Amino acid sequence: MNRLERTVYNLVRNNPKLKDSIRNIYQRTYDLLPAPSSQTAYPVTSRPGYFYGFHDHTPFSFDNTKLLACKHSIPLRMPKLGEPLEVGYFDGEDFQNYHPVSETKAWLWHMGCKLQWRGPHNQMVFNDHKDGKNIARVVDLDTNQSRDLTESIASVSPDGKWAVGYSFARVARCMPGYGYHYDVKDPEIEADAPQENGIHIVDMESGNARMLFSIAHLAAIEPEPSMKDALHFVTHAVFNPGSNRFIFLHRWVQRSGQIEKRWSRMFSCGINGDDLYLFPTTDMVSHIGWRGDDYVIAYCRTKQYDDQYVLFRDQVKEELEAVGVGQLNSDGHPSFDPSGRWMITDTYPDRRRLQNLVLFDTHTNKRYNLCKLLMPARYQSPSSYEHWACDLHPRWDRVGRYVCFDSTFTGERSLCTIDLKNDLSTSGPKFVK
Repeated sequence: MNRLERTVYNLVRNNPKLKDSIRNIYQRTYDLLPAPSSQTAYPVTSRPGYFYGFHDHTPFSFDNTKLLACKHSIPLRMPKLGEPLEVGYFDGEDFQNYHPVSETKAWLWHMGCKLQWRGPHNQMVFNDHKDGKNIARVVDLDTNQSRDLTESIASVSPDGKWAVGYSFARVARCMPGYGYHYDVKDPEIEADAPQENGIHIVDMESGNARMLFSIAHLAAIEPEPSMKDALHFVTHAVFNPGSNRFIFLHRWVQRSGQIEKRWSRMFSCGINGDDLYLFPTTDMVSHIGWRGDDYVIAYCRTKQYDDQYVLFRDQVKEELEAVGVGQLNSDGHPSFDPSGRWMITDTYPDRRRLQNLVLFDTHTNKRYNLCKLLMPARYQSPSSYEHWACDLHPRWDRVGRYVCFDSTFTGERSLCTIDLKNDLSTSGPKFVK
């Protein structure tokens, strides 16, 4: 964002409907000009008809030889009840050979089906819908055997022993576009803060699941005035690399037919629900990720910083610092490479509908735009109930060489990769201006 755009954003950021209206008028005005061309510093390998989903997991297998993928077969609209999504993986040179594995009926464009690897095992995990309930399924690629878990999952621990999850039906009620469109029986679906709904942990070996704490419990921790008469829910749970803690967002929205505002705050805790910790944010947390086992990156608002990437030390309120001041001035989807030095993130479509794939060097405080990719206007989501936009949602491979992302710059939603080779450890990254 430039200074004028940032000023307007700050004025309307607390009114999502007005903010989206201004954005749409602004972009449509620039649509009258000839469309800009996409630019890339590295060759992009595109796989039309495939995508992955969110940014908070790596689609690369433990040995870095396979790339998870979702294959869609519907036009540009929201999936209808029961429409399947194929899941599989690519392997071979530059991940060009596709292998279908299974399908799911619990998916959305933005989040996919939470397709993940089960740690070092050659097993895929993803959400599905069965007998009126959202579940998760584990498929062993060595034996071609599958088994069902009783609860849906958000994140599998890197060691493959645990999974953490929450109700995606609750998410669909409170934040359309991020939950699954199934009428799951939930007697508390309209409750402000459910007692029987919250964060659950799953033993991936036995399949046993148990709730760690309810949403009502979270809402009672340091309550804020904006929580009155609001619908509470949890989302965005992610394990640390050590598999002993995870972060998640506690969110609440106005209880009305048209959601006008959403508040967020961030927690961490141990795998047994111990050492529950509330991070020192204020009103807004959007996208989050770990940097090693002890630090968390978030685009958020704090008393010290206004809408900025902030690096927090887990369980130490006094230790936080802004990241990329003067370089990173808009929201995105961040994650760190295995070294913890390089952060990959993205931007939403700007006034020319260009999305930036951004590499940031935390040692030198320098930003590199790896790609500037055009998102056609038809991929702009009309509303939260028709959320089919394609964010880049970049993700690292296991060694910090490949970056995977979703994009529509070819005119079709595609699963893309770029190969940085060894540039980060030698000559430095190439970039576009």
